[in-house]
Amino acid sequence: MSLKTQVYQLIDDSINLCHGCPDAKELVRILYDMRERLEAPLRVAVAGIMKAGKSTFMNALIGDNLVYTGNLETTYTVCWFKYAATPSIQICFRDGSSVDAPYDELEKWSVRKYEKENPKINDVKYLIIYYPSEVLKILEFIDTPGLNSIYGTDAQNTLNFLEIKGSEDTIAEASQADAIIYAFSRSAGGYDEELLRAFQNGGAQISSPINSVGILTKTDSTGIWNIDEPNTPIEAATPVVNKIMENASMKRLVYASFPVCAKAVEGCNLLSDNDWDCLLKLSGVSKEDRVDLLFDAELFAIDTDEYYSQYGEKEIRASLINKLGQYGIMEVCNQLDQKKNRDEIKNILSEKCGITSVREVLLSHFGNRTFLIKTQFIFNTLKSVCRDLRNKYRNNADIREITGEIEEKIEELTIGIQTLNELRILQYYYNGQLTFLSDDEIEDFMQVTGEYGREPEKRLGIDGLASVGDMKNVAEKKISKWHEKASYFMMSNTYVDAATTIARSYEHIYYYLSALCDE
Repeated sequence: MSLKTQVYQLIDDSINLCHGCPDAKELVRILYDMRERLEAPLRVAVAGIMKAGKSTFMNALIGDNLVYTGNLETTYTVCWFKYAATPSIQICFRDGSSVDAPYDELEKWSVRKYEKENPKINDVKYLIIYYPSEVLKILEFIDTPGLNSIYGTDAQNTLNFLEIKGSEDTIAEASQADAIIYAFSRSAGGYDEELLRAFQNGGAQISSPINSVGILTKTDSTGIWNIDEPNTPIEAATPVVNKIMENASMKRLVYASFPVCAKAVEGCNLLSDNDWDCLLKLSGVSKEDRVDLLFDAELFAIDTDEYYSQYGEKEIRASLINKLGQYGIMEVCNQLDQKKNRDEIKNILSEKCGITSVREVLLSHFGNRTFLIKTQFIFNTLKSVCRDLRNKYRNNADIREITGEIEEKIEELTIGIQTLNELRILQYYYNGQLTFLSDDEIEDFMQVTGEYGREPEKRLGIDGLASVGDMKNVAEKKISKWHEKASYFMMSNTYVDAATTIARSYEHIYYYLSALCDE
């Protein structure tokens, strides 16, 4: 029986257990919520300090300009993006009520400047934005206000929505996100680490390397990259990101960090025909001349001298700087030099600005473990709810029996299902509790636990096509290799546990392949 079948059965059996027990109504509601959650796309929260570029990154990642961005702190409340064929919004208020609204009212309900004309914005808990973006079919995104907002209610909106209370007692409490992207604007300082730990200690262990990544944003505008250097902002920022990940505490908080410069990707979607005409004129000069023209961005945007105005009116030049920045203008012109069309340029910008890499890791690292991440969340949530119910109804024998049976079944599944054992070992590794002896061991570990995909070839580390017989031979050798490692003398219990788990994973693959041969 598959993990998915067993988790669904656990939820359905638990609902049946609660029938006839009035005090278990809240548990039943949560169980139905958990069942619905299993069927929904993975929920990814985008969080970070104020003005870290979260909304710009969101627009670039989704591939459309859905989130309002500006020079001032703008995001007022949590925005939850879901797929729908027709754009619309749902406004969810703090009192539990909600109303539907047309999509063109999004700015009115999410941007601070509308507070006076729309005072009810203060009563909003979060917005659900429905939009026909293909990526939203696979991943839902939750855009959050800055966690160090100068407006205290904004930051509290984020903490309340994700149910982060900063206490170990709340680890198993409900949260709205399955995974998190944390945005840094320059480097990962002490405050960023503190906030990430708050996520890790908050709702349902929301942040761990199993389900969180970091992004270093604004790499084209924070002094990391210079226009007169030959490398791109992503290339310039890579050493900075590598240094961040050398920090042992950061390794225990995020799976990896990636440099991005989302402004150019977002801005490319906003370019008018006049903007493109100006870019075409700029592409007609040498790269050296373009560097000279753009070296002082402010002069390029406002100067009326013929040196600048021959490429367009100052309003258009200012528009380009605002939308694309120096790097975006340079890169678009480089692509125009190569006769690329507008759609091709958008795709190239997404790749060169790091957005494609982040999207791919979300779909691989998170995507390959979507059901496991959700299962872990559901088990933690149900154990917490059961514990709370027993404390609330101490003298209710039915509640004790129901919650005891549910917790016992969760424990059986946690111990007996191999993929959950793999997840447990992965957590040890990312938390620094497990050390392997070589890079070869780490690679085996990552492959067999599904880091690169759940197909037998991926888990066995086989490149290209291979017969079932060949795959069986590889699996058999891996089984022998890891059983031997599990018997190493003087190794830690954690290492032995990991080696045994890895050997068992290879055995599962071997039995699966054997069954294929028998067919």
